Amino acid sequence: MTDAARTLIWLLAGALLLLAAPVRAQGTLAVQASGELPGFRIEDAAPWLAAQMDKTGGIWRFAPRNGDSAAPDRVEWTFDLLPYAGGQVRQFIPMPNSQLLGRKRLIEAQVKLYIKGQYQTITLGQEAVAGGAGDPVLAAFIQQVTQNLMNGYAAIDMTPAPPRGAAP
Repeated sequence: MTDAARTLIWLLAGALLLLAAPVRAQGTLAVQASGELPGFRIEDAAPWLAAQMDKTGGIWRFAPRNGDSAAPDRVEWTFDLLPYAGGQVRQFIPMPNSQLLGRKRLIEAQVKLYIKGQYQTITLGQEAVAGGAGDPVLAAFIQQVTQNLMNGYAAIDMTPAPPRGAAP
């Protein structure tokens, strides 16, 4: 086989792969947040969330919501502080290193994706975080939940349903 024929075959194979790939929404999604996120006023959380979500390198860019109305293409974060159920050990003598461990709060995040104003998918996650923009655990948690959201959207079957009464 000649080099030209081999190149033509590779070009055709690449074109077939591009045509077979499902078309995904691309662009910028607005990020909005509600609830309680440790270390943030909820009004200040959206810019930090958008920056962390951009680090996942997905098919979208993320920007904090502008204005009071909901954007048609958006991600809605809802945070809840969960009760601590780990228990405690009664201490008769103070432990010298107990302050170094810091306090962590268990949070739950619910993330909904809307494209063109229509609900697409939801992702849930829980993590014990210290809170604030400097918490690496919180940043990793936000990035992981964002990745799960994008994977969930990619798993949605975009093929149209067959017409009613059609043979499968």
